[in-house]
Amino acid sequence: MDQRTGVTMQKKILLPVADSIYSEQAIKYTTYVCSAMNDVTYTLFNVQPLIPEILIQEANAEPAGVAELSEFIRGHVEAARRTLDKHKELMIRLGVDEHSIKTVTRPRQVGVAKDILNHAERGGYDAIVLGRRSLTAAEEFFIGSIASKVIAHALEIPVWIVDGESTSMQMLLAVDGSENSLRVVDHVISLVGNHPEVKLTLFHVQPYLRHHYGIVLEREKPYLQELLQRGDKHSMEIFYKEAYGRLMNAGLQESQIQTKTNTSSFHISTAILDEARQGGYGTVVIGRRGTRKAFFLGGAPMRLVHKISNQALWVIP
Repeated sequence: MDQRTGVTMQKKILLPVADSIYSEQAIKYTTYVCSAMNDVTYTLFNVQPLIPEILIQEANAEPAGVAELSEFIRGHVEAARRTLDKHKELMIRLGVDEHSIKTVTRPRQVGVAKDILNHAERGGYDAIVLGRRSLTAAEEFFIGSIASKVIAHALEIPVWIVDGESTSMQMLLAVDGSENSLRVVDHVISLVGNHPEVKLTLFHVQPYLRHHYGIVLEREKPYLQELLQRGDKHSMEIFYKEAYGRLMNAGLQESQIQTKTNTSSFHISTAILDEARQGGYGTVVIGRRGTRKAFFLGGAPMRLVHKISNQALWVIP
């Protein structure tokens, strides 16, 4: 239900899947996190392997090639269907209503990440959920990852990256008092609801000039530093009042919500990572943009994509 209008709105989650343990982990995580919501539908989406254009052209030039190419394409479709059916059966075993699950497969058109984004945008999905295979530094440099590419270009759709099999319902919401931080809160409400096991921590990193300009300017301009933190304190007081109101209107108890502030970190992403690891959180939620609609505090979301481990990361536009 939309907390501001009182209208129940069905939510749509896109789960791009392959025949892998990482897709299974993403499915298990998503069905558990969203288990308190009755108005969610899931689409299992599989992108078939690319068939080179030159192969298509040459095969279509003669009857024998046409027959073999048709058989080759049919094999891709059948493999995709088996993968989708396997994951659908898993979701049903996990308690998801069969009628809430759709399956879609498409031939690869542009690239896996772009094909996922195109389908998500056309379908009006509320979140894209991806299981992540950990890459070595060399692999990440040379080939990147689908998760990184989707997050880099999903400017309007929330993306969840699932790493591992955490079942903790402790969620760390990185907030900075901006309008985007309220969208973070709203997104959690809309897809997690008042899950009885959820524990939310609104985590704020106190701003320093060093985060934007370096430590030297911070030392040289102590009054500017004082003004920055004075404004931040006022902004966060307003934010916490509004965020608590929205969360409690959604049915959460005050005992399920807490706030924490880091007052000493040199780097925003380091503070978030340290808290996430030390606090045993299952999910970290961060806005893509922060105050003044700038990308959130120097690109923290992308750094978290590469460094977070055995947890889920949500990036909210």
